Order: sequence, then structure tokens, then C-alpha cells
Amino acid sequence: MVVVNTYTHPFNLPLNQTALLVIDMQNDFCHPDGFNGSELGLDMTAVRKIIPTIQVLVNWARQTGLKIIFTRESHTPDLSDLSPSKKTRYTNAGSPIGQVGKMGQFLVRGEHGTAIIDELQPLPSEEQLDKPAHSSFVNTSLDRILQANNITHLLIAGVTTECCVLATYRHASDLGYYCLLLEDCCAAFDPRDHDATVHILQSEGGVLGWVAHSSRLFEAASA
Repeated sequence: MVVVNTYTHPFNLPLNQTALLVIDMQNDFCHPDGFNGSELGLDMTAVRKIIPTIQVLVNWARQTGLKIIFTRESHTPDLSDLSPSKKTRYTNAGSPIGQVGKMGQFLVRGEHGTAIIDELQPLPSEEQLDKPAHSSFVNTSLDRILQANNITHLLIAGVTTECCVLATYRHASDLGYYCLLLEDCCAAFDPRDHDATVHILQSEGGVLGWVAHSSRLFEAASA
């Protein structure tokens, strides 16, 4: 058992029952030529900055023998799994799902834009899970995969902190998983959104969960 010193309360981490979720580190969100950078003109500084940090985390997880699952927000080519609500919300935001960008149709499965960035390419043995919602548990096999592997604890990294990371974290917590957000391994396009999410997860004395810098995880694991 590894005990991580988080910002609120100690996080007891049984490594043999722990998985690492790397959320949506895909080209459309993280590559300068992806849709968010090239078509929406969003500042990519923060999301690019965490790539080396997640590389270190993934390498550590591989050496430690943790199960690693990469998620990709994406939809079937015919958009049959796109809800009317999500279609409207993304259109209102100026990022219609299916619109063509430099890396193909935005958030359409099989397009280069939905692929995991080159810097974090999964190994053949590692899961790549396509998800049509912000939470990684909605209309996916994630919960079944975790239960089949006796996973009770999750380390969570990826983008964006306030959107798919938070949605997955809160959903996992409600399903009964112990979740640790690694704050330096997550990012938002606006750092204020990242900071607000980290603050929220530490609110009310830690009732929502646990947050830590990845260095605290590595220190605890090596102790």
C-alpha cells in the first residue's frame, strides 16, 4: 500500500488495484494543427506544457505495472451517437462536431484529429477507449473493464480539467472508485478554469475527493 500525501487527506493507494486514466490527449485538443488550435485559435500553451509531465507519469505507470487506459472523445462517422443536446452545445460554441479541420472531421472516429498525440502513443497492450460524452463512463465499457481487472483506485490525467477530466472524476467517484487527480498532469485552455476545478475538488474539506502533484505520488511510491 502506497500512501500519497494529498492537499486534503492521505490517499491510500493499492498499486495492484490501480489504473491510470489518460483522458483525451488527442490531436484535436493537444496538437497545434488540431481543431482547437488551428480552427478555434485557442491558446495551446497549457495543454502542450503537460505533455512531458504525462510522459513521465505513463512511463512510471508502465514500469510499475499499472493498467493504463487512454480515452478519446469521438463519434461514429454517421454521428448517430451524437445527442441533439451535445450537437447544439458544440455548434453554439463555434465547434460543430463533424466540421472539417486540418486533421479531418472534428471529433469523428477514425480521423487523425481523434488519434492520441504522437508523444503519448499507447502500447498495443493498452486500452484506447472511444467515448461520445464528456464522462468516460457514458456509453463505454470502462466500468466493466475496471471491474474485470479488480480496479478500485484511479489516477486521473489529461484534458481539459474542467470538462472531460472533471466529468470522469465525478462519475467515477459516484460509482465508488477512489480517485486521485494529478493536478500537474491536467490542463485547461484557460488556466483559470484549471485552477477553479482543482479548488472545487478540494472544497468542503475534501468531500469531493483527492488532488496531488505527481511528485507526491512518485515520492510515496519510492519510499
